[in-house]
Amino acid sequence: MLGKPSYGIVMVNRRRLGRKTGLVNYLAQEWMAILTLAVLLFKSIVLMGFVYSPDKSVIDITRGFNNIRYMSVCVAFLIIIVSFNYLAKGKGRLWLLLILNFLCSFLYVFDAVYLRANGNFLSTQLLRQTGNVNNLWGSIFAMFRPCDIVFFIDIPILVAILIITRKMYYSSPLFTSMKTRLIAFGSLFAMSVAFIIGSYIVIDVYGNNKYAYIFHTYWKPEATICNASPLGYHLYDCYVFFADFRPYEISEKERTEIQKWIDDKKENLPDNSYKGMYQGKNLLVLQVESLENFVIGQSVNGQEITPILNKLLKNSIYFDNYYTQVNEGTSSDAELMTNTSVFPVRKGSTFFRFPYTEYNSLPKIMGKYGYSTKAIHPDDGAYWNWKEALTNMGFQQCIDSKSFKMDEIIFLGLSDGSYFRQIKDTIIQQKQPFYNFMITLTSHSPFEMPKEHQYLNLDSYLENTRLGGYFQSINYTDRYIGTFLDELDKAGILDNTVVAIYGDHDSVHKYFDDQIREIKPSQSWWLENDKKIPLILYEKGQTPQVIHTTGGQIDLMSTLLYSFGIEKSEYESTSFGRNLLNTQQDYVLLADGEFRGNIDKAKQKELLDGLEYADMAIKTNFFKK
Repeated sequence: MLGKPSYGIVMVNRRRLGRKTGLVNYLAQEWMAILTLAVLLFKSIVLMGFVYSPDKSVIDITRGFNNIRYMSVCVAFLIIIVSFNYLAKGKGRLWLLLILNFLCSFLYVFDAVYLRANGNFLSTQLLRQTGNVNNLWGSIFAMFRPCDIVFFIDIPILVAILIITRKMYYSSPLFTSMKTRLIAFGSLFAMSVAFIIGSYIVIDVYGNNKYAYIFHTYWKPEATICNASPLGYHLYDCYVFFADFRPYEISEKERTEIQKWIDDKKENLPDNSYKGMYQGKNLLVLQVESLENFVIGQSVNGQEITPILNKLLKNSIYFDNYYTQVNEGTSSDAELMTNTSVFPVRKGSTFFRFPYTEYNSLPKIMGKYGYSTKAIHPDDGAYWNWKEALTNMGFQQCIDSKSFKMDEIIFLGLSDGSYFRQIKDTIIQQKQPFYNFMITLTSHSPFEMPKEHQYLNLDSYLENTRLGGYFQSINYTDRYIGTFLDELDKAGILDNTVVAIYGDHDSVHKYFDDQIREIKPSQSWWLENDKKIPLILYEKGQTPQVIHTTGGQIDLMSTLLYSFGIEKSEYESTSFGRNLLNTQQDYVLLADGEFRGNIDKAKQKELLDGLEYADMAIKTNFFKK
């Protein structure tokens, strides 16, 4: 007959079981940390795959891996995040790792979305612009793609594992006390930070490659994130954001360099027949939401997409190689460049960050020559902070949504049809000569027009696509531009008015290029746009012309002032753009530092400095008298 096990045997077995359980618990929790680190590294590679893939909706692991320039630095940043799990105890460490994983995944997926929308990544500067989000959720959700699920696919699996094993593990005996956990956290954190600082000193401070930095803001956002890694980019961005609150100062050397860059751009050509061709006339500038160049003159199913704009071309100067140059401020950047001929700042929205910077602006110059000036928006003055910025820019009056009866709302705000109908009498009764700057709203992404305003009969393969919705949206706005101009013509206003029409930025190709390429059958004319927007200078009875010179929004102010007979001395020394009606240069510098047109490599390097100089000029109020 077997007796009961002795007390000593029981205690030995318990100690063995305790050691075994402790080891299991230790391995479980540390493997969760290692797994989280591996998963976040994989997600970093996926995000970089989006960045460097020609199609921002295709995961390219190879490109992603090859374009994290300093993989060890990337891992060090991720270890910093993972190290925070030691601040929790027992099972709480596992849940904290899950939460950290989720937060990083959330950041990465919105990086991917913002990248598709704006060619950039989320920035702390966007915190200053949160008021814009309220009516943009439709556009934001339209940027998600099915492949984005990869950033979250592991989360429910890990949640399920933690729930199933909730009674299996307790805590590792190595990290039960606060002291040991703080030592573990501090050690990992300090070693990672020390490695990053060491890498910074070796590469940034003492390195001899001017294109190899860990912490540096490049004009191409992908170059910045390539060096710092996705998480490093955001931590560096936070540093830049808070450093931004310090007063900006500019040395005399920098001031001289900025002015020299502007002055060296002058071509000093003799005047031609375009000089003063519109002198004394009214100027009406119409910035059309999301108007891309590829739709001009095109038809679907036998119907013109922009019949009114096509008709205007018969009496217009049409620039068919005109490009959008907006940065993170999107439409507000277009307003800035059109009215100041200064590039927007490199980070965030100029209108939010520096609304009180002074410029030698289009409204100021026109006002100096006796023009009454108005900026007219159908949206709230706080949207992109446009009213504050344009008022400071020199417009004598700014009219926003408070002056309109909001009787028909389509997506972002007041419909273009109602907007034009309500504002026409204000323009007809306005003191002349006038300069009015107007924008439209309805043709904004995600291009979901109400059925009653869909005037095109589209083929089934275009119905319910973003491209088909874009055609309907632009066709709607085009129709009401025509109605508006007809009313002005009946009142005699167009007899003495020049109407400048351009798009604020590319849109359907910018946001939904991957979906456009999936439409079958396709037509070649809608597959490419390459950031082109139309620029149309319409005058009643004018002989039509097409100008193929390559230019962009930064050039419009100088072009208009020249055609209105304003002496070059009034604007050439403050303009970052050039006059497209009298130039021998054929190029445009885009917001990401790329060029279009014909410009040699040596000249490109010199022109790229203009982006940095404009940034400095805005931050330091360079043009303040």
